[in-house]
Amino acid sequence: MLFIKWAGSVVIMALLLISCAGTATNTNTAEAPALASSGSAKPPETAVNANVRTQYDKAVGAMRSGNISQARNMLVDLTQTSPDLAGPYVNLGIIHFRADEIEKAEQAFQQALKVNPESAVSLNHLGIIYRGKGKFSEARENYENALRIDPNYAYAHLNFGILLDLYLGELEDALAHYQRYQQLTQQEDKEVMKWIVDLERRIKAAKK
Repeated sequence: MLFIKWAGSVVIMALLLISCAGTATNTNTAEAPALASSGSAKPPETAVNANVRTQYDKAVGAMRSGNISQARNMLVDLTQTSPDLAGPYVNLGIIHFRADEIEKAEQAFQQALKVNPESAVSLNHLGIIYRGKGKFSEARENYENALRIDPNYAYAHLNFGILLDLYLGELEDALAHYQRYQQLTQQEDKEVMKWIVDLERRIKAAKK
């Protein structure tokens, strides 16, 4: 069976929304920028059929425009006709994730990783899912793998920082990931800036 690492030129990512520096919500999500890379810098190993690529782009366009039912149907069709493509599984996972269909999202991201073990987007989302289930070691492993694949994946830094800060108590490492997120997004996230200030205060107090 043909192995293709293409995950699509664009996928829409979701990231965890935190209500404040000290508390986190498990169910709310907020959108990352409308267009984002798949999290893997590697080019496709094999050219994708033009018709398949067109269908995939239409599905992503439907996601961007809010036509979720249409996008879901198109992506399901692509998983059946082109099961060696990771992109459709990734985006189905995102659709399920947004709908709080966590088990279906997990299955889709796992399938994406079977096709493309270097799908950093899938790893990042699985990190969020496992964190929500209280599986902190699994969440950590997924974030670490996402950042091994793409050290400049801003949202993996952010979500890893949240895990380290609020759940594992590794404050200095959490601070480093928050700071890296700010650097990579090239704009000051005021909410994350508050977390950074709070963490710096707590780290300083702990050393007294």
